[in-house]
Amino acid sequence: MLVGLYQMEDRESIEDNVKAVVNCIKKADVDVLCIPEFFAHPLGFFKELVEKFGSKAAEKAYNETWWVIEEIKRASRKFNGYIVAGTVVEKDEHYYNTCYVLWRGHTAAKYRKINIVDDEVRAGITPGESTISFGIGMDNFSVKAGIMVCADCLNKNVVESVCRKAKIIFLPISMSSPDHPTVRGHPVSLKIAQKYGVVIAKTSRTAVYKGRKFGVKSAVITPHGVLAEAESVNEVLLRVKLPNKMLSGPGGI
Repeated sequence: MLVGLYQMEDRESIEDNVKAVVNCIKKADVDVLCIPEFFAHPLGFFKELVEKFGSKAAEKAYNETWWVIEEIKRASRKFNGYIVAGTVVEKDEHYYNTCYVLWRGHTAAKYRKINIVDDEVRAGITPGESTISFGIGMDNFSVKAGIMVCADCLNKNVVESVCRKAKIIFLPISMSSPDHPTVRGHPVSLKIAQKYGVVIAKTSRTAVYKGRKFGVKSAVITPHGVLAEAESVNEVLLRVKLPNKMLSGPGGI
């Protein structure tokens, strides 16, 4: 299975960020493409809405970005594979931080982030209630995949639930803060991969702040260590080939 992790740089506007993802989809040529959390949001977008509107921030964000997932769905029609489409603000009875899995213009699965962070709580985001798994089918091979979004990987119950269901876990994460301390390696992802016998495919974002580029490197982490990692925090489509034997057998505990 050929996995593509789009480590994308913030273009500083919703429209330009979405165009970048659409262009990536057109060129990716992988079996599964994973996009970062809140990929459409420019640096500081959500934080500014929270400061201005408090618990109405999620509603404001949805009103500005409702069209984003439809644009990605249209692009996915001509993509010969699965897209783990980062996250967008979804409106239902409440507002959720939602990851859609797309296949040729259709929603193959949908996951609502469970372990939301303080800014999301203040914004009026509601946590999801359950983890999911979905099948990825290729010629003569299929594998169960799961999703965690960013801080989900810090919640023991979420981790255990999703790792019981899947062999490969896609982990779209958001843009880190410019002031966030640098983390060496992928200690949390590696611990999960080793404990549950799963593969973690982590996709991040990067940005430029005061002339300095910052972010977390995207990577594929296996129970045996880091299989592949972006060379820097520059924008890149990291393509990683996963042998079938790595994705076979029991996926967790």
